[in-house]
Amino acid sequence: MILDKVLVPSIPVRAQVGCTEEERRVQQTILIDIELRCSLVKAAMSDSIENAVDYVLVRNEVEAVSTARPYALVETLAERISARLLEVFHVEEVLVRVRKPSALESFGVPWAGVEIVRSQDG
Repeated sequence: MILDKVLVPSIPVRAQVGCTEEERRVQQTILIDIELRCSLVKAAMSDSIENAVDYVLVRNEVEAVSTARPYALVETLAERISARLLEVFHVEEVLVRVRKPSALESFGVPWAGVEIVRSQDG
């Protein structure tokens, strides 16, 4: 059981996400929370970034996937981000939460979104 986590919350990204073509035409701000589950022992013992997960690189990968193309569903975006993070970083599991503040703002709801957990095991 992995207890260690690297946390990168509330990454703001300008992306094209929406069910309709009209909604996808315009970029909107979405917020992405990332949890990377992995052992932090080696990083802690060495005190070296080479043995750690670089937060800046995590943010950069999230932005690259988010802006690569328009997405109809935040579910698809979350899945693509999780796949990329599992591929690039030596982590056992990722949690990706995609929050869309504009989804229900007309109803006074601060955001709607999805949260997925994926692992190297599938």
